[in-house]
Amino acid sequence: MKKKLQLFISVTLLMFLLAACGTTNGQNTEPDQTTADSEKEIENVEDEETTENGAQDEETNQPENKIEYTSKGEVYTHETAVVEEENYTIQILEGYELTKEEPGKEVLFLQDNDAISMRIEVFPKNASSYDHLVKSTEEWMAAINEYKPLDITEAVNKHPEITNSVAFITTIENDEVVGIVYEKNNILVRLSVFDQKDYDLKDALIKMGLTIEEK
Repeated sequence: MKKKLQLFISVTLLMFLLAACGTTNGQNTEPDQTTADSEKEIENVEDEETTENGAQDEETNQPENKIEYTSKGEVYTHETAVVEEENYTIQILEGYELTKEEPGKEVLFLQDNDAISMRIEVFPKNASSYDHLVKSTEEWMAAINEYKPLDITEAVNKHPEITNSVAFITTIENDEVVGIVYEKNNILVRLSVFDQKDYDLKDALIKMGLTIEEK
């Protein structure tokens, strides 16, 4: 009987010890789980911040499809739409339309008055030369009227890919004609701008013409 009592006491003590150990282990486990959850939350926050920063960087790196131009002494900034042609793209302001005149020549015109327009010619460098286009443009300008150089340096400087450029302007009563030739990467571009003084949209047309990119 005494032995049974001792055995009962021993088993009871052992159960208390095991229960105590279990409680201690349980208490130790909870902080570990909490720490793991905290670390996971920190990782999630970091991932979200990385994603947001990445999205912000991507937005920053994307070119703005906007054009700033001057008309009648006022400065305007408007969004543009990218239009694709066979061998190039161009940014166009709302209210203008691009149409094909003949193979290798397109015309961009004001929808409210198609006399306000710009003929676009884009050549691969192996099909012509910068000097040849400048010479033929000057001959064409001279056939219209007396002409003079037009400074488009400020507009061209916004397009570092343009390596050579020249512009001329002539006036006949209310009409203004501008001839531009420029070299950009692997293409040569000639722009023939037709404007009227009471509209004064040549700067808008030129700014659109300088956005041409080869495909």
